[in-house]
Amino acid sequence: MSSSVGERRRASSWWPFVAIWGGAALFVLIGFAVTVVALNATVYSAGGFARGYLDAVDRGDTASALTLAGIEPTDELEDSLLTVPSLGGLADVREESELQLADGTRTVTMTYTLDGTPGRSQFVVQRAGTRFGVFQAWSFAQAPTATLDVTPQNDPRFTVDGRQVTTESGDVATRFEVLAPSRFTLSHESAYLEAPPVTVAVISAGGTSSASVATVARASFSQTLQEQLDAMLDTDCVTQAVLLPAGCPFGRQVDDRVTGDPAWSIVAYPALSVQPGTVSGQWLVTEAAGTAHLVVDAQALFDGRRYTIDEDVPFTVSYTMTIDTGDLLTFQ
Repeated sequence: MSSSVGERRRASSWWPFVAIWGGAALFVLIGFAVTVVALNATVYSAGGFARGYLDAVDRGDTASALTLAGIEPTDELEDSLLTVPSLGGLADVREESELQLADGTRTVTMTYTLDGTPGRSQFVVQRAGTRFGVFQAWSFAQAPTATLDVTPQNDPRFTVDGRQVTTESGDVATRFEVLAPSRFTLSHESAYLEAPPVTVAVISAGGTSSASVATVARASFSQTLQEQLDAMLDTDCVTQAVLLPAGCPFGRQVDDRVTGDPAWSIVAYPALSVQPGTVSGQWLVTEAAGTAHLVVDAQALFDGRRYTIDEDVPFTVSYTMTIDTGDLLTFQ
């Protein structure tokens, strides 16, 4: 009997440990359940999903943003800016409201400022299963994008984030799809042309913004043309001992008989200025005045009198050029 009593006493001594460990396990389970509920209400909520997308766009992580948006960019022109990182500037991000729709989707309204400008976007999201079996997963039922209309003036090319984009035609607005909200700087940098940077903000998903890239001729372009013209006048024109130098902008008719070789010199070179033409890709050297000087001996046909022509000969220069997308310059 004493032996069996001792065994009962040893068995009963385990109950406090079982109770302690059981209570601890229950506490852990309750804590885990509370954590899951809290995370599903915040990080893994529809609003948390939208906020995660906004954070990815703002830090320029286009890969993550596109994955969250469920967008696979194509090689089409209108998708050219989808992979361009935003300049950021998103602040004061808040969830304004969340509304469940009849089809099971939810409309999440987020407010924020982009580079100081207030904005609001409605994101339509839907359940996409769970993560790890307990956390809610979401996806966009409508792409969180906007449109940006870009008009590259005087040339079909523009640059964004160091990438050159070539549109179908200059001076015509081209519509691009972009992640929203985002901010970009557009400019133009090529061999002969340039445009000052212009920053454009696409404030809200579903909205439309526009920007123009004001492309003009580089100062170095006019200088290069000036040097080429001056060299042509000096080497190809004044060296021709004829009254009408071939391929040159000046010359003089003489009705009497010429008795010596004409001698040309340049008194004033035309000062060239390059301006956009009426057709995209066409550039004009606007009419510029110059002065050549002619010295030549002649004899009058009427009375045989000999004399010397020693006079200035005014002339003008103007022509058009085209610049293709490979920076090939063609004179017309």
